[in-house]
Amino acid sequence: MSMRKLGRALGVEAMALYHHFPNRTALLDEVVAAIAPEPPAPTSDWRADLAELSRQYRDMVNAHPHLLPVLLSRPSRHERAAATQEAQYAALRQAGLHGSALLDAHRTWGSYVIGYLVVEQQGRIGAHASREWRPAVTVDAPITAELDRYQAARDWDQQFDIGLAMQFDAITALAAGPH
Repeated sequence: MSMRKLGRALGVEAMALYHHFPNRTALLDEVVAAIAPEPPAPTSDWRADLAELSRQYRDMVNAHPHLLPVLLSRPSRHERAAATQEAQYAALRQAGLHGSALLDAHRTWGSYVIGYLVVEQQGRIGAHASREWRPAVTVDAPITAELDRYQAARDWDQQFDIGLAMQFDAITALAAGPH
C-alpha cells in the first residue's frame, strides 16, 4: 500500500492524506488501532483470560487477513495494544509467573499465536490450499504416511485450542518449577 494508491482509491490527492496522517506508518497504526478489540475484563481463571485474549487476536486477524503482514512488520503502539499486553501480563502473573519467567512465557505463547495465524492464513488461501500444505507421503517417510490420515481430522478452531492447551500446560509447569 502506498499513500498515492490509497488517495487514488479514495478519489483524493495523496497529499491530502498527509493533512490527517504524517506518514504511511501513522495511517497503518490508526487502521490497526481501529480494528483492535478491547481486552475483556479479567476473571479469576488465567487460562480462560489468556484463551480469550488469544481468540480475540485470532478473530481480528481472520476478519482482516490482509493486515497480517502489517501486524507482523512492527509492534502496535496504540492504547488498546498496551491495554491488551497488560491484560496478557496480568493473566501470566495470575498463573504464578514473575520477572523473566513471565516474559519468557509471554514471548513463547505469543509466538505460538502469531505462528499459528501465519500457517492458518496460508492454509486458507485457494480451494485446495489445506491439501497442498500437507507433507508429501512417500515410502521413505513411514511415520509421515502413518500420520497422513490425521492431517484433516481437526478444523482450524480445534487445532488452535489444542495448541493453546499445550502452551498453558507448559506455563503451568514453568510456574511450578524454580525461577
